[in-house]
Amino acid sequence: MEAVILAAGFGSRLGHHTREIPKALLKVGKRPLIYYTIQTLMKNGIKDVIVVTGHKGYVLRDYLSQFDLNFRFVHNSLYKKTNNIYSLYLAMDHVSGGFYILNSDVLFHPGIFQKLHSSTKENLILSVDDFKELGEEEMKVKIENGVVKRISKQLDPSKADGEYIGIAKVEENTVDDLYNHISKVMERKGRRVFYEEAFQSMMDDNIAVYYESTDGLPWIEIDTPADLMKARYEIYPRIQF
Repeated sequence: MEAVILAAGFGSRLGHHTREIPKALLKVGKRPLIYYTIQTLMKNGIKDVIVVTGHKGYVLRDYLSQFDLNFRFVHNSLYKKTNNIYSLYLAMDHVSGGFYILNSDVLFHPGIFQKLHSSTKENLILSVDDFKELGEEEMKVKIENGVVKRISKQLDPSKADGEYIGIAKVEENTVDDLYNHISKVMERKGRRVFYEEAFQSMMDDNIAVYYESTDGLPWIEIDTPADLMKARYEIYPRIQF
């Protein structure tokens, strides 16, 4: 399995914190955020990593040069005008089989990835936090009989079953399906939408999408200065690397 790390975003809501660096290089626990993702991949035997860069991409490439992994860098030159669906689309021209999707702005307990890595479920498997209280901002999911039926930020929190945390496993048999649905969504809605729209398109096409629970292990997506402070002082101390 390969890994695709999406790290093109500008991080505008973080203000000065990301003026000179991409979000993936925000310091948490004296290390850049992406350090922990790389360590988790290495411990699980993932050596082939595709990184989609954008904002300050050369800084990220320079940092990652210290790790003994097979990196392929794909630059999204349109990162200011597109969303992560386009970054994933660009990455998929370089995958050679099944792969993992990892949003670079997520700090997560290694056990979350380990459970996804060892999952024997088929097709597309999402890592879902089905423990936390949900709000309006979260990428929420609706689950029926172990299958994810809906994924959207617009889902009513009271009727949702959890939050997709930005980590997924794409089995080899589903790579072409995902690529086709990404293309279909971009044709219909443009390149400014989230890649989860392609997941929903797959569900609508009766392709079974499964999930693995985070089992309550700590994680956080870092979008704002408040998220960054929470990551540093609340989430990171609960994670052992």
